[in-house]
Amino acid sequence: MKISVVMIVKNEEGCLEQCLKTVKGFDEIVICDTGSTDKTIEIAKKYTDKIFTDYSWEGSFCKARNHALTKATGDWVLSIDADETLEPKGLKKVRKGVEFAEKHNQKTINCIMVANVSEDEFLFPRLFKRCPEVYWKKDIHNYLSMTDDNKSDIRITYRYSSAHEVDPDRSLNILKKVMKEKPDSIREAFYLAREYFYRKDYITAIYWHKDYLTRANWAPEWAEGWLMLSRCYWELDKADEAKDACLKAIKINADFKEAMLFMSELCGPKNSAKWLEYAQLSNSNDVLTVRGKIKEHDSKYYDKLFTDSKDMSRYYHIYNKIGKIVQDDKVLDIGCGLANLKNFVKNYYGFDFSKKTIKKSKGANVWVGNAYDQGNYGDFDFYVMTEVLEHVDDYRVLKNIPNGKRIIFSVPSFPDESHLRVYTEGLIHKRYDEILDIKNITRFDWNDGWRQSGKQTKNYILLAEGMRR
Repeated sequence: MKISVVMIVKNEEGCLEQCLKTVKGFDEIVICDTGSTDKTIEIAKKYTDKIFTDYSWEGSFCKARNHALTKATGDWVLSIDADETLEPKGLKKVRKGVEFAEKHNQKTINCIMVANVSEDEFLFPRLFKRCPEVYWKKDIHNYLSMTDDNKSDIRITYRYSSAHEVDPDRSLNILKKVMKEKPDSIREAFYLAREYFYRKDYITAIYWHKDYLTRANWAPEWAEGWLMLSRCYWELDKADEAKDACLKAIKINADFKEAMLFMSELCGPKNSAKWLEYAQLSNSNDVLTVRGKIKEHDSKYYDKLFTDSKDMSRYYHIYNKIGKIVQDDKVLDIGCGLANLKNFVKNYYGFDFSKKTIKKSKGANVWVGNAYDQGNYGDFDFYVMTEVLEHVDDYRVLKNIPNGKRIIFSVPSFPDESHLRVYTEGLIHKRYDEILDIKNITRFDWNDGWRQSGKQTKNYILLAEGMRR
């Protein structure tokens, strides 16, 4: 089975080679250049001799892509852009996907598209059978004429190409032209609204979102449209309208985690906590784009974090509270951060992912360890985890602690780029009651440091005491 890689390019010297390295080894690489004036063609020649320059740009991506398809000779086509890369060993996955599709009489295969910075994900058919029934539609934000309901594990990472800076309004202008010529267009109205949102022109974005929502017919995009409309209202300080729009997004998809998280931002403290609970129990099924998907960080991330973190006095009251609970008992600090807890605990021991922790914790019994290695846990009276469980595979860590041992842990109520999850008191019980007997939970609000008493704030940390079941 012959598989062709097909691309359209223009002035992509900054990223083309990075892309082509990942598709080297395919049966054929076809490149259609639409008018490059830089070294794009020179770079392309290092990987293929099938470079075509006979197409004049007509302001339509689907026309350019369909023209490029006419140059391919493979049985199947992988469509990829210059600012994208196929995952390592992707060719093996592609061949496996094609074999499966042929066996089940499918003509398109959905790939996982991943943003390189935010790691947002969405499914899109980039691998398809070369046949008359399958071709590109729409001048911008193209899609195939047909798609099969499937999902492969083929991952393509997309990036920002510097070529966009040459004509930053290209997408906006194409969308405006389409809406002028075909005012009943649905998908183009959605993306035009989004273009204005990106430009912070919220009033115009609201106009086009409303226009789109009168004709929306695809649930994932429909829910996304209401959420984006909600964000526009919020930016204009129209809280009630923002809540109403966000609720409509949730009404369409009760598993829309991002919409629930946004509702928690829109509401007061009591309702905010409840929406936060709902969000943590949802899985973002059937959404247009899964944004903010966060993976667990490695030790290098924490090395940098601890290098930049010097003043830990904001945790003084939390550490002091822990010290009063444990008194003279033998304590193991798991993921000890900068080991400031040693100032409040007499019999202190700890381990951490980060070597920077060791360098800054002179005099403390701290070593570089692995939270998933049961051999690091030993026999202690108390096991303490401050700001740990939101960063890691929490169940795996907790199961390393012997049954019957006392545990103290703190967890945040607020999202962060490194937080895999956030908590309320209710969520602590829902998540851990099967493995922990929670005895007490203390709230610390942000009042120039994390304090147990004082004004209740939107952001807070919960300190839980319990026992391993």
